[in-house]
Amino acid sequence: MGITIAAVLLGMGVQASGEGRPPAAQGDLQDWHSTMVKVPRPSAQGCFTAAYPELVWQKTGCVAPPSAPMAPNLEQAPRRDVGGGIGIVTGRPTGAGPITRASGSFEKVNQQNLSVTSVPTDGPTMPGSYSFQLNTNHLRVQECNGSPTAGLCRGWKQFVFANDGTRGGNPNPDPSPSRLYVEYWLLHYNPDPGQPCPPGWTEAPDDSETHCSRKTDAIQLPYLPIQSMAKPALRLDGSVAKTADGQETDTVTFNDGSGRIYSSTGAGILHALPPDPQEPASEWTQVEFNVFGYGHGSTAKFNPEASFNVRTTVEDGSPVRPDCQNFGFSSERNNLNFGPPGPVPSSPAPAVVINESVQGPAAASACRIAAVIGDTHQYTFGGLFYDFQATGDFVEAQAGSTFEVQTRKAPGGSTWPNTSVNRSVALRMGNARLALCDGTRLVVNGTTTSLPTGGSLLLPNGVAIDRVNNVYTFKDPSGNSVRATANTGYLDLGIGVGPGAPTVRGLLGNPDDDPHYLEVKGSGALRVPLSHADLYDRFGNSWRVSPSATLLQPCTAVAVGNPTAPFYAGNLNQNTRLWAQELCRTRQVATLWLDTCALDVGVLGASAAIVYVGLQRPDVDANPVQPPVCIPGTTHPTCPTPTCSPAGCRRAGG
Repeated sequence: MGITIAAVLLGMGVQASGEGRPPAAQGDLQDWHSTMVKVPRPSAQGCFTAAYPELVWQKTGCVAPPSAPMAPNLEQAPRRDVGGGIGIVTGRPTGAGPITRASGSFEKVNQQNLSVTSVPTDGPTMPGSYSFQLNTNHLRVQECNGSPTAGLCRGWKQFVFANDGTRGGNPNPDPSPSRLYVEYWLLHYNPDPGQPCPPGWTEAPDDSETHCSRKTDAIQLPYLPIQSMAKPALRLDGSVAKTADGQETDTVTFNDGSGRIYSSTGAGILHALPPDPQEPASEWTQVEFNVFGYGHGSTAKFNPEASFNVRTTVEDGSPVRPDCQNFGFSSERNNLNFGPPGPVPSSPAPAVVINESVQGPAAASACRIAAVIGDTHQYTFGGLFYDFQATGDFVEAQAGSTFEVQTRKAPGGSTWPNTSVNRSVALRMGNARLALCDGTRLVVNGTTTSLPTGGSLLLPNGVAIDRVNNVYTFKDPSGNSVRATANTGYLDLGIGVGPGAPTVRGLLGNPDDDPHYLEVKGSGALRVPLSHADLYDRFGNSWRVSPSATLLQPCTAVAVGNPTAPFYAGNLNQNTRLWAQELCRTRQVATLWLDTCALDVGVLGASAAIVYVGLQRPDVDANPVQPPVCIPGTTHPTCPTPTCSPAGCRRAGG
């Protein structure tokens, strides 16, 4: 142990011996982990462990890795949940060097009923089973030189924590231990299925060719319940290095979040080819981190309330935030969708942070997300949340000249005259004009088009359209996407823009992505919260679409206008509001969303609560805090008068 490392650890309160150990607070464990990954292991290869606050690695015995392969994805995924080719890849920014270390962790984990089951493509389910995977990009490697199709062959590396909740494939209260190891692949090694792999490699045939896989020895860990992902110190690291004698090593490190750290180090099995300007990069440039099923292309199926943020950090010699790209490498999946991540701390290092949830507002891409939900709530790309109850056709999002989303907002009806809902949505994706009218009729370039559930369309310009039950997904080759969930009488929308997209403008845009401002088209920015007149007469009207410019011509016409007054949960009948809030609570909606959820449930019905389960807090909420619900004859300290009236409490000055 070097003097510098010891000084750092002692400076952060970590003792060099077990005597006088401080409590293992999560912040202490995070600092300890960041230092321990840089502490040399006793040898260049082997399995090692340490317990907080130890400053040295202890060598321990290795075990065989699990037999289940963590399979690669090699085809475009037809589904739109995470994995199987749909995912987020963190890439080094322009001008950075190769990645030498990457780290994955979880934040804002909703622990309510948190559970997971690995569901294979065939065979029995595996309760409590899952994998954390930190996967590299495909690499040009020397080991492909023996392939009959060396130009197509690629190496691939996975740093894996595999948690088997079963024994022998059967549910068991005494679950199997976990394993930590590195898995290597030679993809497209042989075009003939069943043909041999190089010595020491295992054949992995698919329908038309043979891939080859190989694993390092693993270090064994105790079974880790999925609830542990809520611990901020839990993280998976992968790193590459060279020893003093030039030997390449690959190291996978895992912190269980409870004061134990584990590591497996071995000689690098894949060796990069020299750079070739005519070929893809031969070095580590991209990382995929997530929680997936337990091998064989399986799906990690989470409970309905599950929601969390995924943070991926890379070390590439650059202080710049990494790039974010909308695709994935793993064949394993989970049943989560992408949503807005909410406020994202920039420390301890530049990172890509995404949100995943089972029931929140869903988008098909996650690098930059906005949502329009209920009646109607706008969650912008910059992280602003505000209500917008005008009716007519509006530009929701416009990025350059090739991507635009328009909505037709319809009145909430005679019962709710100052509310509106998204009745229809239309898109410009390149030269394609697409519309989902009334949530039931798909129109492609002016023609009503049948698309049964489970079906998909691929247009000549590369735009893909998928339908799964009441969810329609539109995605273009640039990574822009719209996911429309057709509810009874209204649409919820998740909108994503691809990497490198121009500044987003419209109802979901913010000048310079600053959530404190909204842009009046052609007239500058307004700071939120806006007055009723500014919100609708200035800002809203500036983004109205004229009949000659609308993309929604094939859809049912609606009345056009602005609300005469704001309408929030405090404007609901008290009995309706109380009932709706209680229903939202029973659906596990967080307290911060209770009034917004209650408004939607009161206006749209009980099913409207689902989208708020796991929804992250916005950076800025421009809606006013609603007065409390008061029962007549009782007192409430926040009311301007000591006793509530049958009409409820009004805020001071209201």
